[in-house]
Amino acid sequence: MEIIVVIAIFTAIISLGLFMSFDSYRGFSSRSERDTVVSLLTSARSAAMANINQTSWGVCYVAPNYITFRGTVCTPGAATNLVVPAGGGVAVAGLYLPGVVFTQLSGTTTATTTTITQNGRTSTITINYEGTITW
Repeated sequence: MEIIVVIAIFTAIISLGLFMSFDSYRGFSSRSERDTVVSLLTSARSAAMANINQTSWGVCYVAPNYITFRGTVCTPGAATNLVVPAGGGVAVAGLYLPGVVFTQLSGTTTATTTTITQNGRTSTITINYEGTITW
């Protein structure tokens, strides 16, 4: 009888640990997706401010990929695009065509808010007209 009670307690502890680890993984995955988008936005803004290729730079989302592009228009399939696959089960709002475009030299843009939803968790990234990225 004592062995059955010990096994039941041990099983309850293990199942609770598995539940907590899955929740931690979902949180890590969601934060990782947000960090990817922030990194792409920061990279595009830096390229625009450094006047690389003497043009504006931007980021857009065309499912299932994030695209960093040159110029003022996101053209999926362009040879100069940097394509980064989005994570599984991601829903992105605010990066659809034409995307976020940073002006060359100044890095300014139209103020926008991007929302990323993955695994039931939502992250919000805000970009003000000066190009400051806040998450």
